[in-house]
Amino acid sequence: MNILNGLIIKDFQTIKSYKMTILFMIILLMISGFLNNEIFTFLPITIPLCFEMLGISSFNYDNLANADKYLLTFPIDKKDIVKARYIYILIFTLLGSLLGFIFTFLVHGINTSNFLDKEFLNNILAIIIGSLISMIFLQAFQIPIMYKFGAEKGRIIQLITIVALMIGVSLIVTSLMNIFNVSLDNFVIMLKDYLIAILGIIVLIFYILSFIISCKIYEKKEI
Repeated sequence: MNILNGLIIKDFQTIKSYKMTILFMIILLMISGFLNNEIFTFLPITIPLCFEMLGISSFNYDNLANADKYLLTFPIDKKDIVKARYIYILIFTLLGSLLGFIFTFLVHGINTSNFLDKEFLNNILAIIIGSLISMIFLQAFQIPIMYKFGAEKGRIIQLITIVALMIGVSLIVTSLMNIFNVSLDNFVIMLKDYLIAILGIIVLIFYILSFIISCKIYEKKEI
């Protein structure tokens, strides 16, 4: 556990130099939200997304510093390195989602002088959960790609993969809506009532499979 904690702290120390950039990004988004009532509704998506991207960028930092070669000179299991990376990215993504919710809540409350708008809070919470599930789903594909192809090639392949996934998911959803004769409004209601829980379970399974695949890739990889 101490080794795992140390590996996670190492990743947080790597990103520490970007704390002012993160702070500036959040302040800029909040100011935009205060100035434009339409923009602030994107805060619960943009803030978590920015944090998720920073979490994934840890692969690039380790690549530039040859961190893996250094770490493997110690008696560290490769599986622990992979596990620490997954936990770090997940923590960073959850932190972004929490901050996205808090700042959206503050901007809306100050703009409307109403901090107890239950309907708004429910909608924002649904958006946060939906975006979080989507990002974790993407990570399940992104992380093994990074381990297989490295940070440089991985970025290109991951972009192609994300576009292909978006198109594929859109086609599948559209086809299912046509097959079962479900309108878009009814689909949104189903998403809020049932599918978020189902999608959460599916994404959790994908994430576990992703971890297993990443471990196998990394164990066979020559560092």
